[in-house]
Amino acid sequence: MEKNNKKRLLLLLEILRKKTDGNSRISLNGIISELEARGIDVSNRKTIYDDIKTLNECGYDIEYDEGYYLLEAPFSLSEIKIIQDSVNSLKNLDNKLLKDLNDKLSAFISEDEEKLLNRLSYTSRHKDRKLLQRMEDILEAIRTGKGVYIKKKDSDRQLVFPLFLHRSNDYYYFYCHYEDNDRLYHYRFDNIIDLQLADIKDTLSIPRSRILSVIEASTDSYHKGRNETVVIEVLNPSEYLNERFLDDFPNAIKTKNGFSIIVSVNDLFFSKILAYGKDIKISDPQTADKYKKYLKEVLGLY
Repeated sequence: MEKNNKKRLLLLLEILRKKTDGNSRISLNGIISELEARGIDVSNRKTIYDDIKTLNECGYDIEYDEGYYLLEAPFSLSEIKIIQDSVNSLKNLDNKLLKDLNDKLSAFISEDEEKLLNRLSYTSRHKDRKLLQRMEDILEAIRTGKGVYIKKKDSDRQLVFPLFLHRSNDYYYFYCHYEDNDRLYHYRFDNIIDLQLADIKDTLSIPRSRILSVIEASTDSYHKGRNETVVIEVLNPSEYLNERFLDDFPNAIKTKNGFSIIVSVNDLFFSKILAYGKDIKISDPQTADKYKKYLKEVLGLY
C-alpha cells in the first residue's frame, strides 16, 4: 500500500505539471480520471485532498481557483523558449537529438504551453548524431586531465589534450594542446569524424587566463571596431584548408571561389591571413594594399 501511495503522489505531481499552469486548471474529477487512466484506482476522494496537502508540505505550491493548479515550475515559459531556441539553433545537432532534448524540456511545462511553443518552433540545420557523446568525452577529458584521440577528414589520428569547451556562432569548439607543445589550438566538433578517450595524463599546466585570452582572440578580436566585408579567393583549394579557415573565422560564408567574411581589418586579421601563405588571396584591392603595407612593415623588422 505504501508503494502505491508513493506512485500516486508522483503521478499526481506529473498530472499537475502537465495539465495545469498559470491559466489552466484541473478539477478533482479530472485528477481522478487522469490517475485511473494511469492505472491508479481512487476509491476515496479524500485521498487526493490528503495527497495535495502532502505535496504542499513538501514545498510544491498547489493552489485552488475553480480547479487545482501548480503555481510554480522550475522554468517559466519564456525561459523554456530561450533554452529551446538556443538548443535548436545549433547547426550540428540532428533531428533525433533535438527531439530528445525538447521532450525533456517539455516535462517542465504544461501541455497547453507545449502546444504554444510548438506553434513558435524554431527550425535549423542539423547533421551530427554523435555530437553529444563527443561533448561528454571532451568534458570527461577536461575533468580528468587526460587526452583524447581525434581524427579529422584527410588527417591521421592525433592525440590532443582538451582544456576548454566554447560555443561561438552556433557551433561548439574545444580548445586543446598537443603533447609537449603548449600552443593552443581549437577544433569544431562537427569537423571531427572520430574521437576516443585516451588514458594518458596531461603533463602541461596552462593557466586558465591564457586559455580565455586565446579564446577571445580567436573569436571576438577579428570582429571588433569598424567591420568590413572582405572577399578571400582560395588559390589552392582543399578540404583541409576550408575546414581550417572556418575554424579561424567562424562567421565566414563559403563562396564559389573562396570565402566572404566580416571582420575588422587590422594587424591581428592580417597576421591570421599571413599563416595561409600563397594558398589564399585578398580580392579587394584596397584591403590588399593594406595587407601589402603590413607585410612590408613586418619585413622591415628583419
